[in-house]
Amino acid sequence: MSSTMRAFVLTGPRECSVQEVPVPRPAAGEVVVDVERAGVCGTDVEFFTGEMAYLHQGHAAYPMRLGHEWAGTVSAVGDGVDPAWLGRRVMGDTMLGDRTCRRCRRGHQHTCENRQEVGIRGGRAGALAERLAVPAWSLHALPGGVDAVLGALVEPGGNA
Repeated sequence: MSSTMRAFVLTGPRECSVQEVPVPRPAAGEVVVDVERAGVCGTDVEFFTGEMAYLHQGHAAYPMRLGHEWAGTVSAVGDGVDPAWLGRRVMGDTMLGDRTCRRCRRGHQHTCENRQEVGIRGGRAGALAERLAVPAWSLHALPGGVDAVLGALVEPGGNA
């Protein structure tokens, strides 16, 4: 397996390219997903134009890899992750709370002040790439009848 992969990298307002980047390796508690489908949303457009508030608030910075609506297959697991995830078709949560604060303990990770957001906030690379690393606890297995396009639409559907 190659040590690099292709990814869409946004380097500044209206500045982007497909680049060779290092293949992610799963940290403890994480998986690597081979991305099959990824969506592009209004949030991504705001990052592209430079209008996204997170850029001005210090929650995000260029260069960045967008992509928070995605589906794919788990290809690697990190330490402490159940190997049963290998080969499973999945999608995942976008908002990744710290899992320790009061908001997270109450099930409100989307309001965690220390959250990362896949492809959006806190330096967590997104899915506009061949592979993506995410925490195993953020995964949702896709039923056999749900194709990758529909799998990538679970996140925007949940927000709607």
